[in-house]
Amino acid sequence: MMRYLLILLLCGLQLRAAAQITFQFVPEVQGRTADGLLWVKLTSLSQQPATISLDISVTEKKAGRIISVTTAPFAVMPGNNAIERKAASNAVIRFADNNLARLVKQSSSFPEGEYEYCFQAFRADKGGNRDLLGEQCFDYLVEPLTPLFLIEPFHKEQTCDKRPTFTWQPSMPAIPGAEYRLTMVEKKGHQASQEALVYNLPLINQTNITAPMLIYPANANSLVEGKTYTWQVTVYKAGVILNRSEIWDFTVKCTDTPAVERSEGFRDIEDLAKGNYYVAHGKLCFAVQNPYQAQAVEYALFCINKPDQIFKKLPKVKLRSGDNNVTIDLSEMKSMVDGFNYIFTVRLPNGRTQKLRFIFKAPL
Repeated sequence: MMRYLLILLLCGLQLRAAAQITFQFVPEVQGRTADGLLWVKLTSLSQQPATISLDISVTEKKAGRIISVTTAPFAVMPGNNAIERKAASNAVIRFADNNLARLVKQSSSFPEGEYEYCFQAFRADKGGNRDLLGEQCFDYLVEPLTPLFLIEPFHKEQTCDKRPTFTWQPSMPAIPGAEYRLTMVEKKGHQASQEALVYNLPLINQTNITAPMLIYPANANSLVEGKTYTWQVTVYKAGVILNRSEIWDFTVKCTDTPAVERSEGFRDIEDLAKGNYYVAHGKLCFAVQNPYQAQAVEYALFCINKPDQIFKKLPKVKLRSGDNNVTIDLSEMKSMVDGFNYIFTVRLPNGRTQKLRFIFKAPL
């Protein structure tokens, strides 16, 4: 009986030791690059400092082991810790012998795939003990981020609006908890846009934006007619930048000519991954070619903000043979919500499917 109690006591001590360190790792941010593996944070539940080394391994569901990392020994204190810079720079990195591992070695980025990230903390004291102090694994499906596209104000546009609303296309797939930062500066003289954004004092530097739009801040001064402004949007999470938009300029310039009704033009439908995206002011206008005889076309709407929404009784669309400019009036559809993001999918007579992403704006 005493023997069994002793075995149970030893097992309990081993489990307790193995749970002395826990890990904080955000795969959607830190799991996209090999360098991000060393951004992991550790929490020591022990009341005593310890010297440890960290083993990190990454496997992909189909390819198997991709990379293994062993850090140099470093000290952890009670509470939250990061890997010491010296321990990270002296880490031993081993890549597996497969095509995916070779690609990661060249680019330092993990391509699309289903990954498992495992962390093990071992004691590394002078006595040579290598007790396991904690281990934890994280699973994540890495998907490529689409570019972050600006929408309004348009590039090189001349606008009379001195307090414009900024809109942009979000990166896909959406990363839970990600936020946007919008920076706008005045562009002076013959400055390059990048130079202006880096060196000039920001007139708007708004952070913690959760939607792909920003109404002009109430506490910011109105723009000045005749001046040119430069703006850019960044998406980030936990202080780590995930994506940046290109840099656009616009000029505030008013004229005495009467205002005319806005013309959106007809947008060619292309592959969704190419970022074909615009704002539909009450109407969806698109251009498509039909090489076959005239016939009705199948199409569907999908709401990104409300994925479970079902659209019924959509207006019928008929294509004639040749080039077609099609207008669908969305303003009469009660299910459309101002400011929501939608995907329009059309199935052409040849069986090919094409898509157009847009933001719906209710007409004034």
